[in-house]
Amino acid sequence: MTPYYNQRGMTLIEILLVVGILGLILAFGMTVNFSAFTTGTLQGEESKIVSALERARSHAMANMNQTTYGVCYNVGNYVIFQGDTCPGTGSELISANTNIAEHSGTVFPTFVFDQLSGNEITSEDTIIIEDDIKTETITINNEGIINW
Repeated sequence: MTPYYNQRGMTLIEILLVVGILGLILAFGMTVNFSAFTTGTLQGEESKIVSALERARSHAMANMNQTTYGVCYNVGNYVIFQGDTCPGTGSELISANTNIAEHSGTVFPTFVFDQLSGNEITSEDTIIIEDDIKTETITINNEGIINW
């Protein structure tokens, strides 16, 4: 009677097949464009800026404290302030992504909204935010309408 050997384990062909399949999966995974993450970060920062602008305009239109309201960038924060100068009294701080806010291509002038009307009363009308891959523009017309 010949001994019966229980064959446990994998053959060389099975191992090579599994390694080949894993290699294909990894190859497709490596081709993912990582700019999708960066784009999401830039869009999130753009939303944060628009939210600050809308809040300042809303405060001005509601005539809170009978003054104008504005938004500026100052040392790692977007500042919603009362009055005509940044940072003014009663400032609210919104933390900024400094990789975007302090990027060499980013332009963030001070914006001031008139009380009651919400009109933009400063001479600037464009915010440009940029990272190493993409650029986004936010414009504010003289009526205070925010386009992004």
